[in-house]
Amino acid sequence: MNAVDLYRRLPKKNCGKCRPKACMPFALSLIRGEADLAECPYLTPDDISALKGAIIKTDWREELIQSLREKMSTSDLSGIARDLGGEFRSGKLFIPCLGRQFEISQDGEIQTLGHITPWIRILLLHYINTHGKAELSGKWVSFSELKSGMVKASSFLRECEEPLSEMLASGLESTAETLMKLGAVRTTDFPAPYAWSLFLLPKLPVIVLYWPEEDEFPSKVKVLFDQTADRFLDVESIIFLLEGLVKNLGMAQPENINCQSEKS
Repeated sequence: MNAVDLYRRLPKKNCGKCRPKACMPFALSLIRGEADLAECPYLTPDDISALKGAIIKTDWREELIQSLREKMSTSDLSGIARDLGGEFRSGKLFIPCLGRQFEISQDGEIQTLGHITPWIRILLLHYINTHGKAELSGKWVSFSELKSGMVKASSFLRECEEPLSEMLASGLESTAETLMKLGAVRTTDFPAPYAWSLFLLPKLPVIVLYWPEEDEFPSKVKVLFDQTADRFLDVESIIFLLEGLVKNLGMAQPENINCQSEKS
């Protein structure tokens, strides 16, 4: 059963009570294995039982990774290395990302010390296949000023800047320490009480500006990009990249470290 067939068998109330908030994206999420039928308040136990056997879940991430690997299989990795700020040696491309060094072979296989998530594989392969060419300008712009950034500005605020602000507000010292472990450097070149510069990828530097809560003003984060950023990743992938930063910082929060220790 594909997503359209599944959608036809859903209540089609678009009530907003499931995570995707509407029936068609809910159907897509079910096919991708990212949602559960029980999230729909209008499906009875009998409905759920009948639909479960008809849904064939697909791992869209692995399909995307395979497609991206095939696309880069004929690429000139030595030329890509020069343009993307990586290194080429022994027939492989080496690219740093979020404080880790990744080794990419001609067939798109990615290796590094530690665990590699589908997220990082997709991101690095996108970065390589986009193959942007530009020298960093040193001119900083907001996300909305990037190509098509205005369309996704609210998503960037919600998924990236607001979570960063919450983490810094709840644990400034620990979050700043983790930022610096990822390669961030404190800077005083910007009109904010706290500012860090950080290379998420060799050609994707960011400036993270933070204003703590003061009087009636809530805490706030603003992320700035070199104005060439959209030549190396589209805005969807840039959001993807910053979500990874948020996840890395979140995993390093004391409460998460304590939870992991209790589970081990």
